[in-house]
Amino acid sequence: MIGFPRRTALGGGQRLAAVGGCPVVYSYSMQSHTDKPIGDDFLPPGSLTVAELVRAPDLRLEVVAGHAGVSRVVEAVYIGDLDDPTPWMVQGSVVLTTGPRLEADPESGAELVRLLKRSGMVGVGVAIMPNVHVIPEVMLAAGDHEGLPVLRVPEETPFRRVTSYVFNALASRDMHRLRRSVAMQQHLVDALLDEHSVAALVRRLAELLDADAAVLDRHGRVLARWSAHRWSADDEALVARAWREYGLLVEHGTPRSVFELDDRYVGFREVRGAGRVEQLLLVAHPSGRLISELADASLSFAQRLLEVELGSAHASADVRRRTRSGLLELLLHQRGNPLELAERLLYHGIEPSEPWRVAVLAAAAPPSERSAPGRRPPEKLAGTLLAALDALLEERAVPFLSHRVDDQVLVLCPSGAPPSDAASARTFFEEIGTSLRERTDLAGLAIGVSAAMTGAAGVPRAAGQARLALEHRRCAAGEPADLTMFEDLGSRYVALDSLSEEALRQLKGAVVDRLRAADDTRGSELLATLDAYLAHGCLVSETAEALFVHRNTLRKRLARIEQVLGVDLSSTGGRVEVYLGARAADVLATRELPGG
Repeated sequence: MIGFPRRTALGGGQRLAAVGGCPVVYSYSMQSHTDKPIGDDFLPPGSLTVAELVRAPDLRLEVVAGHAGVSRVVEAVYIGDLDDPTPWMVQGSVVLTTGPRLEADPESGAELVRLLKRSGMVGVGVAIMPNVHVIPEVMLAAGDHEGLPVLRVPEETPFRRVTSYVFNALASRDMHRLRRSVAMQQHLVDALLDEHSVAALVRRLAELLDADAAVLDRHGRVLARWSAHRWSADDEALVARAWREYGLLVEHGTPRSVFELDDRYVGFREVRGAGRVEQLLLVAHPSGRLISELADASLSFAQRLLEVELGSAHASADVRRRTRSGLLELLLHQRGNPLELAERLLYHGIEPSEPWRVAVLAAAAPPSERSAPGRRPPEKLAGTLLAALDALLEERAVPFLSHRVDDQVLVLCPSGAPPSDAASARTFFEEIGTSLRERTDLAGLAIGVSAAMTGAAGVPRAAGQARLALEHRRCAAGEPADLTMFEDLGSRYVALDSLSEEALRQLKGAVVDRLRAADDTRGSELLATLDAYLAHGCLVSETAEALFVHRNTLRKRLARIEQVLGVDLSSTGGRVEVYLGARAADVLATRELPGG
């Protein structure tokens, strides 16, 4: 005896198996079976029903009970006399039995009917002779109660004639399915080739199946949708509920590709890319309609097309990302012919003579990752941020250049406002920051934005301004950081930034370089002491507390700083001189970072 495992809904099927005349199974189906009857309007073309099997003149079969189930589709024929043949059957089978126990134990026939109905079978045929002369009444009553057809197989009809008829009918149906499948696939492929749009594919799928269809991203946002009828608020609610139901299936690890909402069946497929689920394809069928084989095959084929399209999009995005990154790196280092760089900016939609700004973004990992052994390094966090930023700006059709430098992401894009007006730029980058926090699992996001500039030659200076804004207003690690414009730093930084590098180096050399040299010679901490002194408003008590030293110790250090620099820190002029020197070092440091 040969057996086949019971299939789950939407599974594949078998063709033909027999060993020595023992149980035979003919099957080739992906049809989902439920307890709901299938109306004739919903039957796939070429389907063989129990009623059609009985109407075959050469078979002379007769339905003697269970007439309510004669519209069910026959997917296989099983021959055998086991008390429980279901482990070797596929759903949708008709069982043919000689009933060796029926006359001696009529209740066994009723139990067989109930067992077959529970297992998704569609009928049972009992041979008249040699073992059964009359089918027991209790078995007929069970057939009527369960809605499972009980067939009388006359003595002159051998089982092989029934199996031959079913096999030929299924083979004919297979050819019809093949033609229909090819036509369906061509119909869906044309949607991508002709319109180059996921929305077009979703529309054709919905029209083909006379259903509602939608594609969602990995966060549940609708990317494309279409209804065979007019899209309504009820459809919106259905998609939202379907997304929640899908989440529950994933959470519980349920291996299903279809679920029921109210009286509508919803089929779904996961669209994978880059090793994870990127999109979810949903098809909600009309009320009361089961998922046909065509619908299931169409959904699977559309899934494959979406995965191909997604892979192509990833490849194109990677090329664009590399092109943008390479150009911004050239601009940061001022490499290349200025005219050629200006032309390449125009190619990316950025007019060099119009105002633009540079923003620097830095991310922090979620709290759960900070102390974890496998926490993501800063460079990987920046890579995640860069990918999300590129996708967001492309969706908004904003021209931009982006580039990752160590643990930071730089982006150049039109400011959208006159150079003297930072309000529009602030609003734009605040919206970008909010969207990025929603799209990623990053705990903190700090953004520094440069002043508006024109011309390709100003990119290094703009990057320095953005870094300066980021460094001087960044929140503590792990805390959400607000956006900082270069204009927020005050006129002193604007004045310093306008100086040439030579002037800045002179200011830095007169203060920072001298103190650093003294620290290196004597192992002192004069430079750190001056930084703390300036940060605390030149107040001795607050500075001493911040440095954890006695006030007298601090005064001695300040006296040593005055001696090394030749200034009087108690005078306004002396304080201004050391302050400018320290801040000039800040400005130079931002310009000298990698890529700046």
